[in-house]
Amino acid sequence: MDWSGEWWVLILGPGLVILVVGIVYFTRSRAFRFRSSAAQLGLIALQGLNPISEQDKDKSRLFCRKGKISNLYGDRVRSPSRLLFDFSASAGLSPARANSRETVAAFTAPDGIPDFQLIPASAANVPPPKAGLHNIRLDSDFGRRYSLHAEAESSVRNLFSSVLIDRLIGAASGAEWSVEKAGAWLLVYRNDVMFPPDSITDSLQRAQAVANVFLEAR
Repeated sequence: MDWSGEWWVLILGPGLVILVVGIVYFTRSRAFRFRSSAAQLGLIALQGLNPISEQDKDKSRLFCRKGKISNLYGDRVRSPSRLLFDFSASAGLSPARANSRETVAAFTAPDGIPDFQLIPASAANVPPPKAGLHNIRLDSDFGRRYSLHAEAESSVRNLFSSVLIDRLIGAASGAEWSVEKAGAWLLVYRNDVMFPPDSITDSLQRAQAVANVFLEAR
């Protein structure tokens, strides 16, 4: 096929315009519906702010990919204790490593909870853990379905007791959640899954239930 002429622009041009318009419409429509749902939850816009420090981001598997936060909301402007946002990241230029987007619920967590990274084994587009983190193997079906990495191996093993794992399975309600304790924050999300704006309340409640398993651990 001869692509040297300009005729192919006339054929592909309208399709590209439709694609771009569709992406812009989706982005703006989601932002509007996200804002409406967040307001019903008592969350306020925190666009332009950076409540999660770079130091805490460096401790997270989620943020080790280059990406950006959008639709950022929290329970208050100064020292928020609860965040909700979309995170989009590129895992590379290869088609096999496509962009990933997820909605993340973040909760402030006490220092008594050690840092860890709990990721479903089936999750795609997940970067490898940083050097220096132990691969903690749990002798259970749960341990086969999830990868667990942390620096403080002994403390994290004690945290992931059989009681906590049973509670976590119950709170997850069959869904596969990623949970990361990164500095001051507990991050809860489903890999490459964005909360539908019309069901953000339900999705956030599910994420809160998963977070409570760790926040209420004794």
